[in-house]
Amino acid sequence: MNIQPNYSSLDFPGKMALVLFTPGCDLRCKYCHNPQLIKNEHLSRWDVEEIEEEIDNNIDFIDAIVLSGGEPLLHVDVIKGFIAKAKQNNLLVKLDTNGLHPDKLTEVLDDIDYVAMDIKAPLDKYYKISDVYPSNVSELINQSINLIMDSGIFLECRTTYVPDLLVPEDIVEITRNLNCDMYTLQQFRNRVTLDSGLSSVDEPNPEDLVRIIESLDVSIPEIHLKSNQFGNQTIIRNMD
Repeated sequence: MNIQPNYSSLDFPGKMALVLFTPGCDLRCKYCHNPQLIKNEHLSRWDVEEIEEEIDNNIDFIDAIVLSGGEPLLHVDVIKGFIAKAKQNNLLVKLDTNGLHPDKLTEVLDDIDYVAMDIKAPLDKYYKISDVYPSNVSELINQSINLIMDSGIFLECRTTYVPDLLVPEDIVEITRNLNCDMYTLQQFRNRVTLDSGLSSVDEPNPEDLVRIIESLDVSIPEIHLKSNQFGNQTIIRNMD
């Protein structure tokens, strides 16, 4: 099966979800923890039917589906079918995206309940994390953010903090004018990475990540830290 399903109580907060990992991505993030999904493979009718059957068989046990990857919007016609299937069964839908496809986002936005967008680095510094990226990253991501926020759909933006690739000032720059409902700083994990050299990079200390978050001067309503040691934490900042 070219679409890898998984079950999670974490990917859609407060809900049990069927997470669908579609293949293909237009970035090559050095820290990618799903490198097997980077190659964009054809999705057959058989793949689609298997997933639809998976939804049917578990409809009593799930509240939502999460479309992840890879980059699910590379298969927008396929995921539109999954979204329709979910809505027919009163399931919530969350989309994980890199934000580089605002045109395709408009095709599914009306039927989505939650979007999580990865902001990999400051928008003019994607060279830090990927050797492949479009030249108009900033324009595309800002278009996607504006589309989502104007629609009223909940938007979580998130960044994985890799010590060898980013510095605290990068997080300050990313969040300075970021418009979203929630920002999550994620701890880098070195177990599986596209760049094998990162397997020897130490995972950042959660306390250091808390200090980065506490240094931010932003108006984002919710700030979270996701780490192996403490799970998903809401960080209360002193805004005085």
